[in-house]
Amino acid sequence: MAHFLTGTLLGRSIVAYVIVFVVPLVLPVVFIKLIGLGGIRDLLAYEPKDTVLHRLDPRLKLIYLGVVGILSVLLGWQPMLILFALTIIPWALLRPSWQRTRLLLIFFVAPSVAMFWSQGLYNLPPNGQGYLIHFPWTVAWVGTPGLAKYGMIYGLEQIGRVLLAVSTSLLVLLTTDVTDMTWALEHLGLPPRVGFAFNAALRFLPEMLSRTTLVLRAVELRGYDLSRPRWYQVGDWPDYVRRVTRCVPIVTVPLLIGSLRGTTTMAMVADARAFGLHKRRTYLREHRQTRADIAAWALMALLLIGAAAAVRWHFWARPYGG
Repeated sequence: MAHFLTGTLLGRSIVAYVIVFVVPLVLPVVFIKLIGLGGIRDLLAYEPKDTVLHRLDPRLKLIYLGVVGILSVLLGWQPMLILFALTIIPWALLRPSWQRTRLLLIFFVAPSVAMFWSQGLYNLPPNGQGYLIHFPWTVAWVGTPGLAKYGMIYGLEQIGRVLLAVSTSLLVLLTTDVTDMTWALEHLGLPPRVGFAFNAALRFLPEMLSRTTLVLRAVELRGYDLSRPRWYQVGDWPDYVRRVTRCVPIVTVPLLIGSLRGTTTMAMVADARAFGLHKRRTYLREHRQTRADIAAWALMALLLIGAAAAVRWHFWARPYGG
């Protein structure tokens, strides 16, 4: 069997088609199967707890998010790994539940494997060497000569940068209430309308996912068959695609109407509370500086000084094109 897959043209073609097509198609299916719409909604929702991270100044969290995002672009590969290890410490302090931890791991691993695989296929080495697998001429039409080690290493570096930004963003979302984010944006000098728009955007996606799940369940309860055939039931897949295509307007129309109604209700609530009448809003809960905030601001300042020195003197700075 090994000789057939590696020593014959047909076997090498089969392996190449699996690498190019099967793996990229299977990854999204596995991701949706394991995490689902409900899992994405839970990942983006605020988790109320009484922890040090929840009590921190929300302005600090937003600045921390921006600083980490900028450093993930400026720093080289090695210091970026150090920074990623430092950003894991707040997760250890948060100690999320096992269910949320499982969702986080799936959310991180599936897109990482996809990026790693795609970079190995289409980010080719400049000298034409360093391929793990060379594709035969029967697969030349896909535009890549093989699976390159050079591209996979580059993909790992980019995965680290993406995970750094995504991990920090999810940490801020889980530990900061939407009202606190609005308060932080206004106290950072932005007008209240920006905070209101940010508040509406953060609430929209989880609510849209909940409504989508609810509409799909209602459609199935009313007799519409959305059951997916097995992978080996090739003859049933065209009918499944046809049923899903016909279901698109059945699902999108209620979602659109619900979104318009929600927008109208939000506008009425904003008018009833005299939103925009005064230049400065008042809040039920005002954040007071604590010792934890002062310590966090000091750590942030040290991080900025170290990163600025590294970039200024080209010590661990990201090389051009790296």
